[in-house]
Amino acid sequence: MTKTFVTLALWAGLSTAAQAWPEKPITLVVPNAAGGAADNLARSMAEELGKRLKTTVVVENVAGASGALGAQKVLRAPADGYTLLFGTTSDMVVTPVANTAAGYTVKDFTPIARVGITPMTLMARPGLGVTTVDQLVTLARSKPGAVSIGVTGNVSLQAFGVVALTRAAGIDLLSVPYKGGAPLANDLLGGQLDLALMALPGALPHARSGKLQALGVLAEVRAVAAPELPTVNESQAVKGVSIEIWAAIAGPSKLPPAVVDKLNAAVRETLLDKDFSERRAKLGDMPVPPTSAAEFGRFLLAEEQRYTALASGLKRE
Repeated sequence: MTKTFVTLALWAGLSTAAQAWPEKPITLVVPNAAGGAADNLARSMAEELGKRLKTTVVVENVAGASGALGAQKVLRAPADGYTLLFGTTSDMVVTPVANTAAGYTVKDFTPIARVGITPMTLMARPGLGVTTVDQLVTLARSKPGAVSIGVTGNVSLQAFGVVALTRAAGIDLLSVPYKGGAPLANDLLGGQLDLALMALPGALPHARSGKLQALGVLAEVRAVAAPELPTVNESQAVKGVSIEIWAAIAGPSKLPPAVVDKLNAAVRETLLDKDFSERRAKLGDMPVPPTSAAEFGRFLLAEEQRYTALASGLKRE
């Protein structure tokens, strides 16, 4: 048997296997702890994909190293479609951009589809005396470096958001790092902190109860779950700022095109399902337009470039 014949036979076998996929349960690796917003969406998506692919989709939480542990597990897995990543802005883009020791970039994944978008929201303590972004910018310009804003780590998505916001507004804020979202929220509610960027689902209850002042969402359009909240870009002082927690499904390198197509089609059907979309919107998700895997791949590369440009403004100490 010649080498060429063996190679063709191997590719034929792989193609047949991809066409028959899935023949066993799929593992969806979530690089976050169980119980959070990403985990919640992953489990909802796993149920929907299981229905459409006629198999079981098991969610496995692999938290640690700012999402790198889960991402690395998927990249080490066989490229057969049975181990996939439920990734987010943080673990797919922010972590490798901020820390080259993560050992991977967006180019190492096989892009499949984006499945969720949650905007960050700029929140202020009521005692700060500002109710709009423009009022905040005026205050911050009068007191450079005096207005504090909390971030969950110096190289987190919130930290990148602070860079984007301060660059656009031409202001200097005092960035205060926290080890987690709970102590940050406690200090903001307690008045020890002036500002914070919070995911919309967590911010809404505080805004609607009056415990915190929502200044705006960091997105191009208003959120379906909170149409009363303006975007920061509706202000006079800030334009072009969009810091979103998007979630997506990706696989290890060289995932067979037939598997990618089946997964993308299942995600597309899910996103177009009215009941699913309405349930997610009530939780604070933005509408996610279905796209091809190739379009999602181009989006990933653009996100990598955008966050790389912001990285120079991070305060890493």
